[in-house]
Amino acid sequence: MDKLYDVMINGAPKDGSNGEVDVAFGDPLVSSPDNSEINAFFSRDYNMAHSGQKHAGVQGGFLVLRPSLDIYNEFVTIIRKGDFRQKGGWGGKGFGPFYGSMTFQGIIPYFYDHLHPGTGVELNPCVYNNMAHNPRDKATKNDIVSGHCRDGYNRPDKHDECEDCRSRPLEDVFTTHFTLCQKPWECLPQDGNRIQERLCRKFHGEWYRVREDLETNVWGRKRVQLTNKEEVVEARGGGYQVEHFRGYCKQRGGKNGYIKVDIQGKK
Repeated sequence: MDKLYDVMINGAPKDGSNGEVDVAFGDPLVSSPDNSEINAFFSRDYNMAHSGQKHAGVQGGFLVLRPSLDIYNEFVTIIRKGDFRQKGGWGGKGFGPFYGSMTFQGIIPYFYDHLHPGTGVELNPCVYNNMAHNPRDKATKNDIVSGHCRDGYNRPDKHDECEDCRSRPLEDVFTTHFTLCQKPWECLPQDGNRIQERLCRKFHGEWYRVREDLETNVWGRKRVQLTNKEEVVEARGGGYQVEHFRGYCKQRGGKNGYIKVDIQGKK
């Protein structure tokens, strides 16, 4: 995430590069050297897009903003005015209606695409806010995609060329959004041999690795050998797929299976 903060604080690189920021569609970071101030980074919610939709909403799980009281007050003014139209969305400019368009997912693109164009940057959703989503408008069968690219509704030049984020290596992904994959604390194994489940399992596995790191390296709790199930169960209580859930799930399903983080006993 440091690369995002670097270009937001210091401005776009003078050499015309993207400063190692993975921008959607391989677009340039800024439209021109004279318009180099970046105030927001976001990804689009193409899963909710449809043919004929004028603008795609932003995805509600990810937003990086430059703090600004002036911008905050402008948002307040827009919301208090409430110019959201049934057939035209915000300002009648096509930022709605679509899922979430009356709130976050519509007002953000209205602000940064229409009112202040060039100050917001759409990021590559395979790298930032990866949801392990199907990029096309038809079902994936046996890992073979079909249909048109959803992001091509707004970029017809890309209508048949879209990356399948489900194929991205875990180490390429900076942030993920646990929505299609479901929440890690649901203790879902995600061990089916489908393209989305393979990536979801990796995402969940990384979440549990981070939890274990917090409890052992920061709070000083007992380390265990994940290959020794008895040791894991004795120390943490969970015996369900211990090498994946690391002793924090007793069974499938979060209601009865997940072992919550013990904040009180961290010391």
